[in-house]
Amino acid sequence: MKKIFYLFFAFIFLFLPSQVFAQNSLPLQVGTVDQIDSFKSKITINNDTSITIKETLEYETNLQKHGIYRYIPYRYNRNNLSYTAKIKNIQISYADGQTVPYQESYENGNVVLKIGDAEKTFTGKKTYLISYRVENALQRFEGYDELFWDITGEGWQIPVLSSQAIVSSPFANITKIDCFSGVVGGNDKLCLSSLEKNQAKFIYDHEINYGSNFTVLLALDQNSQIMFPSSTQLLMKTILDNWFLIIAIFPGILFSYLWFNKGRDFMFLSPNIYNMDEKAPKQRKPLFYSYRNAFHYEPIKALTPGEAGTILYERTDNQDIIAEIIDLARQKYLKIEQVEKKKFLGLGKGYDYKFTLLKTGESLPSHQQYLLTHIFNGKDEVKLEDLKGTFYTHMQTAKDKINQSVKDKKLFTTNPSTTRGIYIALAIVLSGVCGFASITLGAINFSPLPFLLAIPSVIIALLCAYNMPAKTAVGTNYYLQTTGLKKMIETGKWREEIHEKNLFIEEILPFAIALGVVKKLAKDMEQLNLQAPDYFSNTMMRNVFFYQFLNDFSQSASSTLSYNPSSSRMSGGSGFSGGSSGGGGGGGGGGSW
Repeated sequence: MKKIFYLFFAFIFLFLPSQVFAQNSLPLQVGTVDQIDSFKSKITINNDTSITIKETLEYETNLQKHGIYRYIPYRYNRNNLSYTAKIKNIQISYADGQTVPYQESYENGNVVLKIGDAEKTFTGKKTYLISYRVENALQRFEGYDELFWDITGEGWQIPVLSSQAIVSSPFANITKIDCFSGVVGGNDKLCLSSLEKNQAKFIYDHEINYGSNFTVLLALDQNSQIMFPSSTQLLMKTILDNWFLIIAIFPGILFSYLWFNKGRDFMFLSPNIYNMDEKAPKQRKPLFYSYRNAFHYEPIKALTPGEAGTILYERTDNQDIIAEIIDLARQKYLKIEQVEKKKFLGLGKGYDYKFTLLKTGESLPSHQQYLLTHIFNGKDEVKLEDLKGTFYTHMQTAKDKINQSVKDKKLFTTNPSTTRGIYIALAIVLSGVCGFASITLGAINFSPLPFLLAIPSVIIALLCAYNMPAKTAVGTNYYLQTTGLKKMIETGKWREEIHEKNLFIEEILPFAIALGVVKKLAKDMEQLNLQAPDYFSNTMMRNVFFYQFLNDFSQSASSTLSYNPSSSRMSGGSGFSGGSSGGGGGGGGGGSW
């Protein structure tokens, strides 16, 4: 994940417009002078964890230049979190105290100081004094406080010939010092450091170019007058500094809230799963509550097989339609017969299925009427193969009618298919927008956390959206009856409890198909030597080959009835834990203009 983030970050970094990283990137011509002869920094550690910095930059050029620019970071990455150290009280002057005109702007987490007069140029030497205050510059670790600070920064577009830093700590004793220099991430060990009278001095008499840095490190005694922010203040600062993380987790939070308030099922306070009194006391299902899954030994009279499958899985699929067709056969509205069909050029033979209309279905539920009407379409007989490429237009309508039926029976608070579709679409759109925005902001803020948080947030949002259809209390009791029926078939409990087994099989078979347990039922029938229901006409399918027939019929009917011909054409640790040049606060870089 992190590799993907950093590749994305590199793309953002390279293509974001920035004067800071674009100026003076070409090497100077031979004989050209454009450089910082000396970079001196005086740092005072204040008692509120801020530091006051006074920089003296001796600039020299033989070109026509307006001045220099200096950029100072104010946003960092600490332990994969964005951290802001505000830059305040900026003052810039020449060595004689004369004020220097400058422009201040903010780019990519840096305060950019464009120093000089845009209407005047000069050649020669100028000394600039830059002073500013940095808030929240110190870090607290177990046993010591720390200042880990980049003096020059690695972003200078002109060479810095020598660097020096003096750090004073009037409110805390300095207990340990170190320094690092050279290419960022390495240490050439050429910087010098000394500590005298609670003042640390650091010298680096070597050239610093783009990609090199000079970093100092000080440990302070915690028995001091320095006042760090409280835990509450630090927490609030962390939240404010990382406000963009809210965008990453917003989809997950929003859809969790929606599911908690709108997507949880209702349930009766009474444990009686046969209670169908809508006015009985009810509540939303508590979090982490588990239903007691009792056996149910008979078909659910108030539900058709497709409705039972829909309330169990909260969706309507092709198996529910097949179950409804077989239930029509059970009720003697049609007959299903397996017939031979010749294969291409008369080689071998295969099987098709013939439906024969036995009676009309004016008294049937709407979705079963619809299926019966459009299977035969005015005919008395029709083969399954004849419906290929035409019946698919009716499949979705039949599913919609089942969904509407469970809504009309007040088993769900809304149409489950429509509700799920709307919320999933919203989750995808919102997750896409928030994900892109948060990852982009994460790259700008040097933090991989938005990317890492966006992934679980999107998953949570989609899971909540998928589970937004909420059952009513009555629907929950039918759901519990359905799960009990499925459990009874899965465990084979009916073999011991049901005496009229042939009648039971006849009624339960369509439900077994819709509930996804027909294979287990067929195997139990084989072991008990039970015949297939008589609404299947062929003798062959009433013996041990019944499951093979049923499986073949289900697969053939599912693929044939849903066949659509048109679709087939288509760094935050301590410096003392292993330091190197760069990685501290401060630094930045600069150049000339």
